[in-house]
Amino acid sequence: MIGIVNSKKIVKKIKILRKGSDNMNMENIKKMKKAEIHIHLDGSVRTKTVLDLANKGNIDLAVNTVEELEKYLQVDENNTSLVEYLEKFELPVAVMQTKENLERIAFELLEDLAKRNYIYAEIRFAPHLHLSKGLNLDEIVTAVLDGFKKARKEYGIEFGLLLSIMRHMPPEKGMEILELASKFKDEGVVGIDLAGDEYNFSVKLFEKVFKKAKKDKINFTIHAGEASGAKSVEDALDLGATRIGHGVRANEDKKLLQRIIDDGIVLEICPISNYQTKVVSDFSKYPIIDFLKKGVKVSLNTDNQKVSNTTLTKEIEFLDKYLDINEEDVKKMIKNTVIGSFVNNKTKEKLLKKLEEE
Repeated sequence: MIGIVNSKKIVKKIKILRKGSDNMNMENIKKMKKAEIHIHLDGSVRTKTVLDLANKGNIDLAVNTVEELEKYLQVDENNTSLVEYLEKFELPVAVMQTKENLERIAFELLEDLAKRNYIYAEIRFAPHLHLSKGLNLDEIVTAVLDGFKKARKEYGIEFGLLLSIMRHMPPEKGMEILELASKFKDEGVVGIDLAGDEYNFSVKLFEKVFKKAKKDKINFTIHAGEASGAKSVEDALDLGATRIGHGVRANEDKKLLQRIIDDGIVLEICPISNYQTKVVSDFSKYPIIDFLKKGVKVSLNTDNQKVSNTTLTKEIEFLDKYLDINEEDVKKMIKNTVIGSFVNNKTKEKLLKKLEEE
């Protein structure tokens, strides 16, 4: 009898903690068709693949098993900032320096997503981080696209590739990324991105790059409102961004938030990643549902599936733990994801029809 009483207390405690539990059927969520527009390739590599490629490439890991490596590749609760979080990318990037490895990793990520009922994924990576073994930028982009195309053929999943500019690199490198995006726009590259250390490197350093992107009609999204506040989001919008990577700190400025609503700006929000990088101190006040209610086009994303040890289903479970969220909210965010994607209109219409088939 004591065991039964204790069990009831535990169940009651869980119900209090999980605010939205009654509104969410996780079996339905798992079966739901999914889409994402904010996934980093180098932050989402299979642990076994990293181990395999490191061994083949004679890269010293300082660990010997998949279990040990798993802990090394993922952040834990002691992570204190975005800068510390970004350190987890060093090892995956080290094994992503050959055409074969890049193609394999790209294929495997889309394979994993297809098996989780994704119909579309927009994945980003920074070509300049993959030059250490002699590849040129064209070869790097081609290898990733080849992996994606192979996965599309095998699983039917649609993709878009975003080429990221790293904030700590000279602005001239941004121009090179812009040229690459133009060169490969008919092969699956759908736009460019600005990523990296937001706090120490302002988007304004890349003003000329984004002005040219706008002139050349190259789609772009910019990481902002994560490590830095609302002003970083405003600066990104002033340069013409139609999407913002993260953007959760836009709620620090009511005028800015209204601008986002009025202009139909899509916020690529990544809850677990934001929790890990300490974007908010009290997650019960995370603004994602408030944004939705106010009319912000919120897109729900994972950011880095390996580094953050997450999936889209886990993101939804995590939100359900802290916030009052329901299945309609989830469907709305996935629809916003497709609407905000950078694929052509014909593909977008096809994807929206697939969502309606559920």
